[in-house]
Amino acid sequence: MRGRHRSPGTQSSDSQADLEVDSKASVMGCTLYGTVYIKRCRMTREPKPKKIPLIFYRTAAGSEPVRVWLQGLGETERQAIGKDLLRAQWRWPVGMPLCRPMGGGLWEIRTDLPTKKTARVLICLYREHLVALHGFIKKTPDNAGIGFGNGAPASEGVGTMSKKHMGSSIDDFMKEEGIFEEAQAQAIKEVVAWQLAEAMKEKKISKNKMATMLKTSRSQVDRLLDPKNDITLGSLQRAAALLGRRVSVELV
Repeated sequence: MRGRHRSPGTQSSDSQADLEVDSKASVMGCTLYGTVYIKRCRMTREPKPKKIPLIFYRTAAGSEPVRVWLQGLGETERQAIGKDLLRAQWRWPVGMPLCRPMGGGLWEIRTDLPTKKTARVLICLYREHLVALHGFIKKTPDNAGIGFGNGAPASEGVGTMSKKHMGSSIDDFMKEEGIFEEAQAQAIKEVVAWQLAEAMKEKKISKNKMATMLKTSRSQVDRLLDPKNDITLGSLQRAAALLGRRVSVELV
């Protein structure tokens, strides 16, 4: 496999610095002359998958109703919803159970809350950005009514979107909550695990066959595919090579 490795003293011609990484480092970070946080670690083949930023709809008066709605929720609820919004931008278009198409240019992101309620945020795609138009909480699973919510009328938001309606980002919101790095690291781990599973499916390689190819156990392959686990770059590189992919690690 070809890795993107340079010595620390080498000048990169790219605007993004490449970094030499220990193959035993976790995908969440590595140590090289001190602690370095790796912003992106992906298994790729050209062209690279890219992040689709999620932003809040901004009204003509300058307010961002969905962001205001989130800020009015309890900490546990707003952070759970924020994590799902952040997750969507790393794996767009993401399917169920996180997101489903509503028709008319709308998608719905769902978050099951600890309070046994379901939060829903309606979004649209505009200028390569996901835009959060309207948020609400459904009181019970069998209640079709809206508990409470805020935002632009969804159909109006899709039809009237312009640059002036592009507000602040979910990244900014999560930074204010103090959990951006943690949430982004988890989202990236999910992307890597998903890409690996998709590559295995494309090559028609089962978990048992993958374990044989890697000369390891089936349980270790399960660990590799579970984003809750911290996996090493060395393990990821070996798996990617067998699938005709490479691992791209960037500081951004």
